Amino acid sequence: MSFIEPKIRLGNKTMTQDQLLEQRKRNSKRYNASVRYGKDSKYTEFYQSSQWRSKRKRVLLRDKYLCQECLKQGIVNDKRLMVHHIVELKDDWKRRLDMDNLITVCTACHNRIDHKPRRRPEV
Repeated sequence: MSFIEPKIRLGNKTMTQDQLLEQRKRNSKRYNASVRYGKDSKYTEFYQSSQWRSKRKRVLLRDKYLCQECLKQGIVNDKRLMVHHIVELKDDWKRRLDMDNLITVCTACHNRIDHKPRRRPEV
């Protein structure tokens, strides 16, 4: 009797554990290239700064390492967490380290968050 590798359903695709791992690596590389280490060095420097790392740690501690969006739905989730800027950096650079502008979310909730289009400054 041979072992059948379990399949994982992701959206409308079914894949093996290895295929899922490879997809996550590709997505991570693409994200890092475009967002973390992209052309805009101002943001890259910020996310690599000790100020951000310290603030990020404080936000995670404040939120008890739980996704706050999942908690609103009564779900306790402490997997794949990130600290999210409620008002994006591009919209308000001054609030980048404001505790009231930072929230702990899981990757799934972060991907669901709808960012409002930026207002163009009136001239």
